[in-house]
Amino acid sequence: MIDTVAPGRPQLAALLADLEQALNRFNALLEEEEQVLTLARIDALSQLTQDKLTASGQLEARFQAFRAFAEFSGMPLTPPHLLDEALAAYDAEIAAQWQRIRAQSQAAKVRNASNGRLIDTRRNLNDRLIAELAQTRETPQLYGEDGRVRSLGGGSAFDKA
Repeated sequence: MIDTVAPGRPQLAALLADLEQALNRFNALLEEEEQVLTLARIDALSQLTQDKLTASGQLEARFQAFRAFAEFSGMPLTPPHLLDEALAAYDAEIAAQWQRIRAQSQAAKVRNASNGRLIDTRRNLNDRLIAELAQTRETPQLYGEDGRVRSLGGGSAFDKA
């Protein structure tokens, strides 16, 4: 019996391997972002955002390459179940690889949404703090500019013995 390889299989396997690797990198960055946001390590966000943008661009390029291959091969891209069926008919290992990619993509979507909620929560807390500070600034100060406690009613300072 002759073992036949589906036409273009090595190229598709390589495309999916690149895509899976890029997705793993992106998911790792999302996990790191979650940690940074949770631990309030705001100083690390700038570089992380830059890394995430780079990884996102690489991920998009790999998805585009996969889409081009699928279109060239006559595989339907939508709805997703038709692509799943086409890949399963094409090659079982490729179909399994694609299912891993879909699961990783879903995990990235969920984690990215969660990180977005963490960012929104942090922003809301910061906005409330700024509003409180602005309000405090508009009301009489309990401490003078020299850092000493002063009275609000014109009497002597509270911190004098």
